[in-house]
Amino acid sequence: MRIGLSQLQDKLWNLVRSAKYRVPKKIRTDSSTLLFLYYPNAIAESQLYPFHVSRKILRKLLGLELKVCPVGSWGQLEMTESSQPKVIIVQTHFHIAAQDLDDLFSQLKASCPQAKIIFFDWFAASDLRLASTLDPFIDTYVKKTVFMNIDQYRASYFGDTNLMDYYGHLYQCEHQRQQYKVPESIDQKITTGIGFISAPYLYSLFSWAEMPKNQRPIDLNARFASRGSGWYNAMRSAALNKASALSTDYAVAQGSLPRAKYLLELGRSKITFSPFGYGEICWRDYEAMALGSLLIKPDMSHLKVNPDIFIPYETYIPLAWDLSDFDGKVVHYLNSPAERLRITRNAYEVGHQFVRQRQFIDHVKDLV
Repeated sequence: MRIGLSQLQDKLWNLVRSAKYRVPKKIRTDSSTLLFLYYPNAIAESQLYPFHVSRKILRKLLGLELKVCPVGSWGQLEMTESSQPKVIIVQTHFHIAAQDLDDLFSQLKASCPQAKIIFFDWFAASDLRLASTLDPFIDTYVKKTVFMNIDQYRASYFGDTNLMDYYGHLYQCEHQRQQYKVPESIDQKITTGIGFISAPYLYSLFSWAEMPKNQRPIDLNARFASRGSGWYNAMRSAALNKASALSTDYAVAQGSLPRAKYLLELGRSKITFSPFGYGEICWRDYEAMALGSLLIKPDMSHLKVNPDIFIPYETYIPLAWDLSDFDGKVVHYLNSPAERLRITRNAYEVGHQFVRQRQFIDHVKDLV
């Protein structure tokens, strides 16, 4: 199916939205309930949305009845010993204080001692800064990116994260050294969750029969912000400068656009450059793959993601973290249309099969 630009634009205007979840005034739970205590945030929503769209399948195949409630309102639920949910999934604020976290999960455990409690970490960074507080209360820790080497969670970093460590040294930032307490007992509880691919609009984009086959007059799409904390600003500014340096010879898109127009433009771009953000993965990674633009990005080989959408030279092009190979790789793939098309088709197919084959349900089976 060939998707024209006007048709694509109409679809994107309809898809760029957040799902709305009806929360009844009274939520009745029982032994078949999967209770999702969600944090109202667009990034966190990407973890909730696939449960929402798959609720009938969850009921039919797993006998689970999805109930949703904002995490801040869970105390209003009336649960007795006979009405405890089977599974409780919890999201929290990124900056929640350790004492508040302890209080929340202590109360959950005391109220529902038979329930399986699963923590869904939607945060950008790859660390486990909440692990020592959560470990006594949870059965499973779901994280959308997981280090290949478990020892990285216990490493001492120059800054709060592995990214702050690398770019802080590279750009001579002023950081305090940080080392999180991560108990070994949590190692067996960590599992790789679903990333941004299950956000409402991305879930829909990957559901199309095939990748958009549009003309692509834009050589390189490099629309991303750079303002932020010191190391982030330095990292993103260096990335923007790399892209700008190519603009004398190639069509490079930079600056900001409204999201729908930006997505439309990605569908007209040969290559999309996606540097790291405060964490490794970005919306842009999945947007580019869904719209047929070749993703180039700092190397992701240190992480596991689900589905495995970062396969070097098969679904994306890895870059050195200092971008020393940026120019050569961009120029090579601009001049290699057949190779570029092969990789973009592979990337789209990974996302498409995740949606089409309902791989999310297999993920839930493993969790519960």
